[in-house]
Amino acid sequence: MSQVNRRISKAFKGAKTISLKDYPKIVIMSDCHRGNGSWADNFINNKPLYIAALKYYYINNFAYIELGDGDELWENRSFKDIYQIHKEIYNIFLDYYKKDKLFMVFGNHDRIKENSKYMMSSLNISIPFFESIIIENGLKKPLFLFHGYQGDVLNDYLWKITRWMVRYLWRPLELNGVKDPTSAAKNYTKIRHIEDRFIKWAELYDCIVIAGHTHRPALPPKEKMSYCNCGSCIHPNTVTALEIEYGKISLVKWSTCANNDMSLYVCKEILAGPYELP
Repeated sequence: MSQVNRRISKAFKGAKTISLKDYPKIVIMSDCHRGNGSWADNFINNKPLYIAALKYYYINNFAYIELGDGDELWENRSFKDIYQIHKEIYNIFLDYYKKDKLFMVFGNHDRIKENSKYMMSSLNISIPFFESIIIENGLKKPLFLFHGYQGDVLNDYLWKITRWMVRYLWRPLELNGVKDPTSAAKNYTKIRHIEDRFIKWAELYDCIVIAGHTHRPALPPKEKMSYCNCGSCIHPNTVTALEIEYGKISLVKWSTCANNDMSLYVCKEILAGPYELP
């Protein structure tokens, strides 16, 4: 068994399990990279789109799963600074939490949350963060959700070293056009390798893998559905998500649209699906 397969299998064995019977409507979002509101906050431009989506899903009784890298804790040392600038978002999380519809997975950029319940301390609540989640109940193939850093040497085993590189080396260099080689989202060759590994693991263990990490959304038709990706919340002027609703799955994007009178509004568009889950 390869190193990557061992890491994914370990995450699978320790996964939190939830049921579609209890949560028939679920939205999965990933890679918000919420920052401190500065020029380096990649999330700030899409914040209105994200808040609109969160409110829509709450009103329509969806459970919310955040699939890692929700907060940018490689570039930022303190969660308190992030909380202060994005307080409205955490208050919406609190609403989900009170309805038992909030599930948080940590990624490599917020792996400091591993075995931690500190993030919601400002709201006086304490929630766990999971490495992975399994969604099952009446499905031939369980849905296995994890961020996607597992088995990636730089972002898994050496994540503390990589965090230091991003925080003190690549962050200032990126401002001058130098790409960060540690980022899966900016290395298309690496993205293809990661996706191939997930597909092979999913086929080997007869599961459907749902991940983030690469920022590249993906939802193949039912007959080819072994790997899906919810994308990210920091695409240019776009937030993407996967919706599961009564046994069907869709890939959607949230963006800004214009009426005939030139007034702007937040709109949702289906990019793929809805497809029946296998």
